[in-house]
Amino acid sequence: MSGGILVVDDDVEIRSALTDAFEMHGFAVATAENGADAIDLLERGHRPDVVLVDLLMPGVIGHSLLEYMRRDDQLSQIPVAIVSASPHLAPPGYRVFGKPVQLNALLDFVRAA
Repeated sequence: MSGGILVVDDDVEIRSALTDAFEMHGFAVATAENGADAIDLLERGHRPDVVLVDLLMPGVIGHSLLEYMRRDDQLSQIPVAIVSASPHLAPPGYRVFGKPVQLNALLDFVRAA
């Protein structure tokens, strides 16, 4: 599957809520529960239109996923937003959404991407 939104978050309730909300607005959604799962999806050829990533997760954290994407010419072109309860930890250059998420603002970002 390519296109749509890739939601990367270790919290199953957040993944589920974002998936439901985006699908209700007509978006295809893929999910990963951590950075390692997201990298695996990307290495298998999944090319989302936008990636929403939490920063603090068990295993491969969001920062590592961001670095992985930056090193690849194609992946570095995908718009990324950080959705985190620790927005102050976000590296510069990314759109950041704190938790709890303001869904309308996140939808606006996805639509623009």
